[in-house]
Parts: sequence; C-alpha cells; structure tokens
Amino acid sequence: MFQFISEANINRILKHYIEGKTPFQIQACIGKGSYGVAHLLIDRQTGTRYVLKRMRSKHRSDERQIQKFKQEISMLKKLDISNVPKVYLDNEIEGIPYYIMDYIDGHTFEKEIFGEGKTYSIEESFTILEKLFQVVIQLHNHKIVHRDLRIPNILIKNDTIYIIDFGLSSYMKNNVLKEEIDNPKILEDHRSDLYYIGHFLLYLLYSSYEPTNRKEQSWQEELQLPIEIETFIERLLLIRPAFSSVEEALQSIPTLTKGA
Repeated sequence: MFQFISEANINRILKHYIEGKTPFQIQACIGKGSYGVAHLLIDRQTGTRYVLKRMRSKHRSDERQIQKFKQEISMLKKLDISNVPKVYLDNEIEGIPYYIMDYIDGHTFEKEIFGEGKTYSIEESFTILEKLFQVVIQLHNHKIVHRDLRIPNILIKNDTIYIIDFGLSSYMKNNVLKEEIDNPKILEDHRSDLYYIGHFLLYLLYSSYEPTNRKEQSWQEELQLPIEIETFIERLLLIRPAFSSVEEALQSIPTLTKGA
C-alpha cells in the first residue's frame, strides 16, 4: 500500500526528476482535472514546448484509475495521427504514471467564442464541423471513442482541427443499447461523440445569436434554423434516430449550409 503523497510533494519530486534526468524544464501548471494534472515543458536545447500529463497523486492506490490513465497513453500511441498530440515518453514516478506529448499551440473554441467574442456563420460552422468529423472518423477507425468532445478539448490552428484530452476515452463496443444508459455522453460507441459534436455545433451557431426575447426558449425556437439543419442537429443529439456512423453524419450534412 502506497503512503499518501500530497500534490505539492509530487510536484517537487517530479520537477526534481524531470529537470535533473531529462532535457526538459517545467515552466507552469496549465491544467487540473479530477484525474490528471498538466504541466508545460520546454526543451532546454531546442526551445520546443511539450506537455507533461500525470495522474493525480490521490489515485496512486487506485488500480482502476491507474489502468485507465495507462489506457489513455496507449490510445494516443495507437492513434499516431497529426490531429492529436503525439506521445514522446511515458513512465511513472512514485507509483504515478505520466507521459510527455506534443504541445498544440492553438486556440480552443472556448477561448475563441467566450474569450475573444468570435462569431461563426452557418457556413463557417459547418465547414468546421466537416473538419471535425474527418478527425473523429480517424479515431473511430482505430475503435476509439473520445467521449469528451467539448469546446475546451477542440482546438484550431491555421484552420486545422486538433483534439486533446483523451482522459474519458474508451474503446468502441458493439451493440450498445441507448435505452440501457440514461446519459448518452457515456455511451461507448459513435453516438457519444456525435452527441457531443451536436452540442459543439450549437455553441458555434449560438456565437452569432442575438436574443430578441427575454423568455428562455429551446434552441430550435431561438436559432430558427432551416428545417434540414434542425433535423440534422436533432439526429446528432439523439432526439431523432441517430446516424449509424460519423461517416453517415458527414455525408448527411445539409447542402444548404454551403454558402449560407
């Protein structure tokens, strides 16, 4: 049984190890979640930035969480595509697994919309959607479901879409019945990612929405989208029958979004 190590102590141990035994220097903590912590690294020789992600110290005695974290590492190694971070090194220290990966110097759509006030037209929103679908298809071709495609985890850089944070990802299962799972977000098949993408698309479309009514209404009432687009989004959100795959969703994008 491991003795408890505080986050502050593991940070000191990790910093001493990384800066003494590797070419990297820890610059800052850039993210904290329920299960992991992310640090920005810089290669002292090249100046290249990387990200180190480690499991939180409170989980070091939890074999299930350790295996889940290690699965995240193996998934990223398996993917090896340009739109997700590449893993360069993985190891563990004091029983805490960690890995070092690419730093994607892009903007999240959360920052674009809420931080910078950027707006997207229908045409722009669906252009982004097509690019996102194409990346997610690559994940699904490797039998991996991301299950957390929220606006903080989707980045854009030079018009290229990147996906980060595979902490909730799972391997795809067949014949998952939606009726047996109350929350579609945790489905272990393509529908989970499509459900998240439906909400992502609504964030893009709402970026240019100007309310005219103080009364809260449904997105269908507020956005007043053409029926083809509304139906398309309802299928993503599982309000209507789901698409059979991301490929079908990509092929079903309404043609009126071109030049809208």
